[in-house]
Amino acid sequence: MKVGKKRFIVLAVVGLVFLLLAACGGNSQTQQSASQSSPSPSPSVQSGNNQPASEEPKQEASEWKPTKPITWIVPSNPGGGHDNNARTLAKYVEKYAGVTVNILNESGGGGVVAYNKLLQADPDGHTLLQVSTSLLTDQYLVQGAQYNHESFKTVAQIAFDPNHLFVRNDGPFKDMDFEQFIEYAKQNPNKVSMGVSGTWGTQDFVKYSLEKATGIQLQRVPIKGGAQIVLAVLAGDVDSGVLYPSEIRGNVEAGELKVLAHSGAERLSFWPEVPTFKEKGIDVLFGAFRNLVVPKETPDEIVQGLYRIIEQAMNDPDLKKDYEQIGIGYSLKNPEEATLDLQVQHDNYKRIIDENNLTPQ
Repeated sequence: MKVGKKRFIVLAVVGLVFLLLAACGGNSQTQQSASQSSPSPSPSVQSGNNQPASEEPKQEASEWKPTKPITWIVPSNPGGGHDNNARTLAKYVEKYAGVTVNILNESGGGGVVAYNKLLQADPDGHTLLQVSTSLLTDQYLVQGAQYNHESFKTVAQIAFDPNHLFVRNDGPFKDMDFEQFIEYAKQNPNKVSMGVSGTWGTQDFVKYSLEKATGIQLQRVPIKGGAQIVLAVLAGDVDSGVLYPSEIRGNVEAGELKVLAHSGAERLSFWPEVPTFKEKGIDVLFGAFRNLVVPKETPDEIVQGLYRIIEQAMNDPDLKKDYEQIGIGYSLKNPEEATLDLQVQHDNYKRIIDENNLTPQ
């Protein structure tokens, strides 16, 4: 009995030992699995950064960049305000985009050819169109125009210029100021001529608004492009024009042209002596925006990538100096801001078009 009892005790002890060993082994395996599912911090984290490795900041995806030359379409002839603006900014865009920018002047059909060319372009970010007032008004004023401000995606606003009323400095109005010019025009209906470009672009809207506000009647002379208007005024073929500073600044500073007033909200830093229409009691406030647009199907990431390049170029100190020297009104708006501004301006132009029962020509 004693031997049997001893054997039973020994077997019981051995069994207990095995049970304890099995339990320890099981606990060790469970801890290892937990460790594998939640890895220990890396050495760099252990040395001072308490943030788990799985929560380390993620790198932002690289922004879109062009991979081939950019075609920059301008709906006017070389030498005008549109063209001057495009060529001035394009060299800085090249700097930050890392590709060549080719300016393509397409003035056919009053700019319609340019718009149609963008409608047919690939939405890959490599074709831009520089637009202004005609983007808003052609749909109401140009026969067959198949586009409007909702036909494209806006990348940025790159400029805003008031229109400047100017005459030849040695012509019949050389000794007149703005009030005297208006009084002469009032006393001589349709005798004073004004060169305008395009079909009811900003120049026509300024001309009409000036006539309505003062009671004068100016003879409209259609001329293609701001540079040609300047030549016509210098030659004495027309008496006046309402162009942007960049189109006339060189001739003004050379003493060939004289600026009487402009349609902006305040006097400009480079021509502080030139009054605004408004301060002369004429409630005419106009200006030409210049925006860059791309095909409507262009992905948003490409639009944002293009804007970042434009933003860098526009913030370049040398670009700002060039704008000031040439006389381009500096204005930078992002895609959202520029798109909202387009709708506001569209509504203003549409009101004038409706007031005058203007129809496509």
